[in-house]
Parts: sequence; structure tokens; C-alpha cells
Amino acid sequence: MIHVHTFHVNIVNLQNRYTNAKKSGFYMSIIPKYILKRMVPENALFNTCKETPGVPDAFGFYFINVLAPLTIPSDLPNTPEELARMAEVDDLSNLFNLTVDGQDIGFDINKLEMRVEDTSVTLANVTAAAGLMIPVGGKVIIMHDYPGGLSVGEHEITVKINIGGSLQEISIKRELNEDRAALPYPPEM
Repeated sequence: MIHVHTFHVNIVNLQNRYTNAKKSGFYMSIIPKYILKRMVPENALFNTCKETPGVPDAFGFYFINVLAPLTIPSDLPNTPEELARMAEVDDLSNLFNLTVDGQDIGFDINKLEMRVEDTSVTLANVTAAAGLMIPVGGKVIIMHDYPGGLSVGEHEITVKINIGGSLQEISIKRELNEDRAALPYPPEM
């Protein structure tokens, strides 16, 4: 079950935002629930074992691009300060908030990893994402370090994103099945 409290897709020319040039964009106020259900499949939630096989130390989920091909700009900034300016936040720690089952898990952007195919992107190597294209049907894996991982069972993951003073929130409820409770790293989806 996916709950959308406020979700705006903001497709903008990030280079113009970064250089403080005239902003342009297309805003879509709501993505229908049937599309969101296709984006985050029922088996999307998992734990992974980065350090020791069989001992989860991160949890994550994947989503499928079902909207349109997405290309990450090729001129991504390479410092946290420049990224914060591009996202129009004072500090990157204010960009995301992540809760699990209503509990703040102490989100740390330095513990976040995104994988697109064989490319791993963290804050330390964010320019690795520059120019990546996510085709329709392409999968993106999002992981956050979390010692012990999540317990088997249903969980509600809520992500709040604050870009340019606009807060978007997405909540998903997904079951973490036993067979996905300790996947090897990197997880294959």
C-alpha cells in the first residue's frame, strides 16, 4: 500500500538552478497510486550484508522507472556545499528525512547509497552519477546503513524530501520477507 501525502515531481534544468539563472520547469501535482504501485513493487524491501555475509548492516528498497527515461545531468557539482546550493538547502543533512514505522532512524546522507545497474553513488562519489540514464523499466536501488537491518514483517518507510523549500513526502508499506532479510552485497534486483 502506498500513501502519497504530498508528492510533486519537479523536472527542471538543474544547471539553471545551480547557476541561479532563470528557473524553468514542469510540475506534476499527483502521480496516480496505480503508477506508484508499479514503481515500488511488493518485493522491493530488503536488507543487505555489506561487511559480513549473513549479518545485515543496511536496508533498502528499489523502484522501477515507469514514467519516462531520466538522465542525471552531466555537470553535477562535486562538493557537498555545491550540491546543497543546487538543491536550495543550507545543508545536505536537511535534504532528506527518513522514518521507519514512524520512528526517525537518524538519517545520515553519508550512509546513503544509490545503485543504478553497476554504478554505486554515494555522497563521496556523487559525480559517478553524472550523465547516467535510467531507462523506462530501469531499476534504482536505494540503501541506508542500518546495523542489524529491519526485522522480517511489514514496515512503513516514509521519505521526506526538501528541495528549494518545497517539502514532498512519500510513504510506502511493504513486507520484508525472510528470503530478502540478508541479501549479499550488492543486492541484485
